[in-house]
Amino acid sequence: MNREQLRDFAVHAQALINEGAVEDRIRHYLSSRLVSIFPEYPWWVQAHMQGTEEHVHFSSARGNRDGFVDAVVGKTAIEYEKNLTIQGIFAEGYHQVKEYSAALCNIGIPESEVLGVLSDTVRWYGYRVRIIDEPVEGRLLGPDNVELEQTTFVDLSVGTDDEFARFEQFIEQFMARDESRLLNAKTLASDFGVESSFYRETIGVISETIQRAMQEKPDYTDLIKQVWQNFIAYLGASDYGSFSQETYVSEFYLVTVAKVLCANILSGRAIISSDDEIKAILDGKYFSRQNIYNFVDYDYFGWLNNTPYVESFIPCAREIQNRLKAYDFSRLGEQDIFGRLLAQLANREHRLMLGQEFTPHWIARDIVDYNIDKIGDEVPRIMDMCCGSGVFLIESIKAVREKYAISADDYNTRKDIIIFSAVMGFDIDPLAVMLAKVNWIMAMRDLFPVHTGSITVPIYHADSLFVATPIMHRMPTQGEDYYILVLNQQQIIIPAFLFSPNYRKVFDSFISKVYRLAMARAAAPEARNGAIATEALIEAVGQESGTGLESNQKAELAETTTQLVLQLESLQRQGRNGIWYFIISNSYRPGLTEQQFNCIVSNPPWMAMSKLADNPYKNALREIARRYSIQPHGAAHPHMELATIFLVSSIDRYLKDGAHFSYIMPASLMSGLNHEPFRKEEYLSSDAGLDAKISAIWELPVETFKNKAIVLSGEKSQTTPEIISGRVYETTSVYEDCTYTLNRQGSRSAWTNKGRDVDVADVISGDSIGFAQGCDLFPRTALFHSFTQRPNGNWDIAPIERTGDLWYLVSESKKNLCNDLVAEDFDREFIFDAYISKHLSPFIMAEPAKALIPGRKVQGNWNPLFPSDLALLNASTVYVFQQITDAVEQDLVPFLSDTINIYGKLYKQNFSTRDYLVLSNASGSNPCASYINLRNHDRSRLVIDQTLYWYLAATEEEAIYITGLLNSSALWKAISDFQPEGGFGKRHIHTLPYKIIPEFDVENDTHMKVVETTKTLIDEWNDVCQSELYKKLLGPNSGSLPSRRRRQQAKIKELPSYEQYATACSEVLC
Repeated sequence: MNREQLRDFAVHAQALINEGAVEDRIRHYLSSRLVSIFPEYPWWVQAHMQGTEEHVHFSSARGNRDGFVDAVVGKTAIEYEKNLTIQGIFAEGYHQVKEYSAALCNIGIPESEVLGVLSDTVRWYGYRVRIIDEPVEGRLLGPDNVELEQTTFVDLSVGTDDEFARFEQFIEQFMARDESRLLNAKTLASDFGVESSFYRETIGVISETIQRAMQEKPDYTDLIKQVWQNFIAYLGASDYGSFSQETYVSEFYLVTVAKVLCANILSGRAIISSDDEIKAILDGKYFSRQNIYNFVDYDYFGWLNNTPYVESFIPCAREIQNRLKAYDFSRLGEQDIFGRLLAQLANREHRLMLGQEFTPHWIARDIVDYNIDKIGDEVPRIMDMCCGSGVFLIESIKAVREKYAISADDYNTRKDIIIFSAVMGFDIDPLAVMLAKVNWIMAMRDLFPVHTGSITVPIYHADSLFVATPIMHRMPTQGEDYYILVLNQQQIIIPAFLFSPNYRKVFDSFISKVYRLAMARAAAPEARNGAIATEALIEAVGQESGTGLESNQKAELAETTTQLVLQLESLQRQGRNGIWYFIISNSYRPGLTEQQFNCIVSNPPWMAMSKLADNPYKNALREIARRYSIQPHGAAHPHMELATIFLVSSIDRYLKDGAHFSYIMPASLMSGLNHEPFRKEEYLSSDAGLDAKISAIWELPVETFKNKAIVLSGEKSQTTPEIISGRVYETTSVYEDCTYTLNRQGSRSAWTNKGRDVDVADVISGDSIGFAQGCDLFPRTALFHSFTQRPNGNWDIAPIERTGDLWYLVSESKKNLCNDLVAEDFDREFIFDAYISKHLSPFIMAEPAKALIPGRKVQGNWNPLFPSDLALLNASTVYVFQQITDAVEQDLVPFLSDTINIYGKLYKQNFSTRDYLVLSNASGSNPCASYINLRNHDRSRLVIDQTLYWYLAATEEEAIYITGLLNSSALWKAISDFQPEGGFGKRHIHTLPYKIIPEFDVENDTHMKVVETTKTLIDEWNDVCQSELYKKLLGPNSGSLPSRRRRQQAKIKELPSYEQYATACSEVLC
């Protein structure tokens, strides 16, 4: 501790108190000074700063309630007040310390280990906590149930060295206690995640050692890169074959953390190991000695945990152990401790399939409880085929243990069989597999002493879709009787029966014995090895597995035995073995578990197929989608959702008939065009003939994930019922029950909980109205400026001022290119009138803005500017175009033709054929529209931006009809359930409204009623807009666009003719 820094802090903190500073200011001043007072930056300093405003639960006079404690450091609750010399403030703070101490007891920390601190940052009171009364049933501990005993008081305002020494002792006693830090996802990610200071301090040595290993063992490095490329990098968004050494190093680091952490978990305390014990932890022998069979495999990182490289990692592992001394391993939580850490790495690496978003425990718990109830009396066999760090596996273990009252104190053979076969997990990411294994051990460790036999952790590194392995990218289809493995470019034929569930024990025994025999032969001089004793090996496999093999099966295995033993022996002699046993025994596990489960709970990876790199794996996924008939049609085809492929494939592969499932899925499944085939259950009549019934839909709070999510549950049986049960969650485990129906609208459908009465199946009639999207007038700051016309018709150009009327044009610009452009006498030929969405209000368009377009419009046709054209322009015009060219890093020809005109959106803007132009918004969730009479505009100088859609109406009646319907509440209500939702609500409406408006028919009375009532409404609205208030709201620079439109729409609904107008629109649309 730096006493001079403490002395300085005490003086300034007391000055703040004397000034009457608020508590937050005083507390934040302390946080800002802690690092200088404790320059070694001990763990508790970081915990103090990150643990501010911690959410806790305790009892009060009004019942159980939540609150926020100022800081939690390990098992110490800290309350800060602004001045403890004032009795009233002291009393309030004292009461809150009692509340927060009770809250720590409520999460299972014994009262003897809970401490309380009350401070104004100068005066420090330390308390011991004692429970004096148990709460009534259904209530948590509260302040009335605990008593505080003051044990220490320090007053820094005294300013003496003795008092500062007492403060240092106070910190040691209340903040820096060993074995006081709670082990959970938050603390672990903070201390050891890839964004932690420890990672930054450590990763250099690890990276250097791995780089050295790769240089010294290039052959084995090539092997690792090959299998990594062919399986892990294969499943990402990058091109096939890319190997990220940075990712590899980061995963090795986190796997090392997980191993060291698991050793402490098994010990129930923080341990400091000898060099030999650390080596045993890293290479797995430490866990094998404790009868855990497969916790540490010789995987992608196994070669690094042996001499001569493991010695370089010992200091890192020991420092991990030193830092783990702060943690309490005697009392572990029952939650996934790695979810945040894995999500942190996924975000850092921008990986898509490898690593998913952190799944909150409350969601996993609700899902598991729901399915345990559905399973009923049947013994649970639960699968998570995309297990990540294991949140669903943990919650499933907890639920099964509770259901069958499984504990070490009440244990028998039946319970042993139930709990050790209750769950299984697969994941593509080897890091996720390791972390999930640690979580499984945490949830099961107390049963290890009473378990009979070796302990196999039922979590495997495999592609659960079973379409790829590191040594083969295609699995055999049904009916094929063999697999082809490729080891070191040598093909080995393995009979398909070996990879079926009935022969799982045969597979395990066969692979194990073949591998051991190959290693034994490789250890002996090659000349001494005779013929391979295939018959003896196969007989031993049959005896060990307890499975009788037919003569033809033995013959097939004999050929495979010879090929596989010789190849593995050769690879071992070349120094290119190691990893193969791990790959074979893990990768093919999905084939050994077909239809072995009665429940799946999972959060599969969310990703559109368009994001996946083009490679054979992507082609295999397309084939799965085709086989189950869930591939989107038409323009939605590239947006096939990977999660849906996992859903149908896993139900078919892993579940027994009548089994149950729940998946966390993107909410776009409810109404997105790309999910139409799934909602319509086309998988029932597909080539696969999958029987799957959707029986429940839960809508999760929108903030739970980056994008809105749902939970889709059901059974492996036929046809979904007409009405589906559902929940709408408001917050954590708080929901309202409801029901869902599948409403149809022509070729569109959507699940909704708003009832059959919102069905607009009769709305779609014929082709959609031919609206076109405007062109891309970007970058805004390059094309929009302040223009002043000269007497000769040309323009002077100046920057748009932040306080000026034109600021709305560039206020949201993401690129500040040419925003300070100044020029005089710019050629008028290239200045046009541009409409953007901000000009649009219901039924009214503001005046267009001037925009600079680098092209000529001749007789309705656009022509780009070539260098020969520029040579004939005046110097100012050439200068401006040169500035734009430099800024956008494009020549003018591609800038116009390929950027502004992308998809032909500029060149098709020929407004000479009709007289009425309807304009509608392209963004937002509510349609908004207006129309203009082109006779009042120079239509040859008009340009529409991509934030608007436009349509040329044949008559004014048609323009009014379309405008009226687009502005009606009947329209946006009809489409609201048919819009996919993202993390921020309804996605942009785009062309959906135009697809459900019937084509205008002047002979249709209901259509003409819309025209008449809309005309009346427009007249009334124009009168209202003469007032200063609403005239201002029409201005594009007057506040946010959504807010302006909401106020305008609210006023329109108050107009006298609105009800007649709304009724007329409803008659057409409904």
